Amino acid sequence: MRRQRKILELGARIEFWARSIDNNADEFPFRILQGGQVLWAVKRFSEFPEYYSYHHRETCEVEFEWDECVTEFTWAYCYDPQSVSKTGITILEFEEQLVERTGAEIDAWCAADPQRPRLHFSPVKNWMNDPNGLCKIGDIWHLFYQFHPGGTDWAPMHWGHATSRDLCTWLHMPVFLLPEQNLARLGATGGAFSGSAFRDRDGKVKFYYTERLPAYDLFAGYRELQKIAEPDRDLIKAERITTVLEIRPEGVKHDFRDPKVWWDEAANVYRMILGASIHGDPAVLLYASDDGLEWQYLGPLYRAPANFREEGARAVECPDFFRLEDKWILVMGFVGHIEPTTRRHNLLYALIGEFTDDRFVPDTPELQLLDFGTDYYAMQSFEAEGRQIAFAWLFNWEYRKPAGSAYSGEMSLPRVLRLSEDKKKICMLPAIEVDEHYAALPVAQGQGGDYSLPSAPIEIRLSGLLEGSKLVATQDGDLAFEVRVMNGIFSIRLAQDDGSIRYVADLGGGANLRLFHDRGIVEIFAEDGAICGTRRGYVNIEPDHLEISSSAFVQVFERH
Repeated sequence: MRRQRKILELGARIEFWARSIDNNADEFPFRILQGGQVLWAVKRFSEFPEYYSYHHRETCEVEFEWDECVTEFTWAYCYDPQSVSKTGITILEFEEQLVERTGAEIDAWCAADPQRPRLHFSPVKNWMNDPNGLCKIGDIWHLFYQFHPGGTDWAPMHWGHATSRDLCTWLHMPVFLLPEQNLARLGATGGAFSGSAFRDRDGKVKFYYTERLPAYDLFAGYRELQKIAEPDRDLIKAERITTVLEIRPEGVKHDFRDPKVWWDEAANVYRMILGASIHGDPAVLLYASDDGLEWQYLGPLYRAPANFREEGARAVECPDFFRLEDKWILVMGFVGHIEPTTRRHNLLYALIGEFTDDRFVPDTPELQLLDFGTDYYAMQSFEAEGRQIAFAWLFNWEYRKPAGSAYSGEMSLPRVLRLSEDKKKICMLPAIEVDEHYAALPVAQGQGGDYSLPSAPIEIRLSGLLEGSKLVATQDGDLAFEVRVMNGIFSIRLAQDDGSIRYVADLGGGANLRLFHDRGIVEIFAEDGAICGTRRGYVNIEPDHLEISSSAFVQVFERH
């Protein structure tokens, strides 16, 4: 057994997920003692990663006792509820000795990972997917996200949480929301699925989200219902959970999730949308409520054309609906859809239109592709200080991080949404905080050429006609990424691509481009953000050479 002493303050909390890796282990493989007397212990861990929580009652020195040979601690931390908002959690690693990391120590540990991007948020450990509950309270930005504390693969969903003062540097917080049931022990998936933050008229913030009940099939037969999580005053833990919607409309089967709620001032009611399908057609459902608790189904806000069902789409998920300038914007992902001409999946679409008398009327039925890559998904946006800010999950299920990584999943750079001058397109550009926080050190500028690249994130800017441009980045002579503009078509290729899927967009007369590369993440913004493309690669992620051929003026910067 390992033993190590530590001072715990009054009210300190220890939370961890752990499982047994030896079915013949002795009893009490983990104990907390004071003066030789047991304060708290686990008699036996199960074969599944399960949640444990200890609340310390008085300031004193305690001794931890554990056996890392029989127990795997997949995620463990401690925190003081009175100060965690300022300090973040202290990560605990119960190995040959107890290792503690807080704040800058966590950042340094993450930065030492040669495969971890530097500009993009990622969890310290384990699996992360959709951004959830995005909001700004006072001076603090809150990023919640889908999280599996039991490992680096998708499994029962929790809500992770991080906070920031600048949208770029983040403090890691305690897990905010847990599944209703112990799904791992049930051999099931499900849990606290995606949702969004809503600030009510009294100023209180609550989180509407979907709970998937224990599920044994990923594609059919599961039940999803809608809940409200009301947080404590510091947004550290969900204090009260209320189920508000269980009954599905006729024609809606199992997909019934990802609520977005707002207050309709003109109608004096609450509104909510949900992703679903109606008789097999992907759809967005519209609900109304007088009190935010009892909801009435009003009908479909949007129902996809038949070709989406025919091309594999099972439902809409992670819908977003918001006012942008003088228009209403509907954003949707179509789970299972494969775009037939390019074979891309995981694409994100949007419509611009009017919302009057509970009807959304698009200005045109043609869907705008928000990002022509396939790694910008489950986008969630929120309004703060006059800006519509968005994050998305950089993943597409086609490729995975190499085995042995401590974590899986990154978020996009924060983007700000606006409409084009003619109101016909949604444009996205990095939030100003990205430029304010990350210094841009010139590497090269001119009319193109060959450049040596630093071992750091880079930004490439092209100003002028993009037609005919070609950018090729290599690592030790092997392709990292290639971007081309030829005959008005913008394309991107990564080392892992085999040609079966084409990542392309119609550029038109593009005259400017910004490209960020960050250890395998490529985010492209062309035509002032009217054309965006995002890819996540895992091969040759540290390019050392860049060749640019273009008639546009070229600038290359190191970003750090």
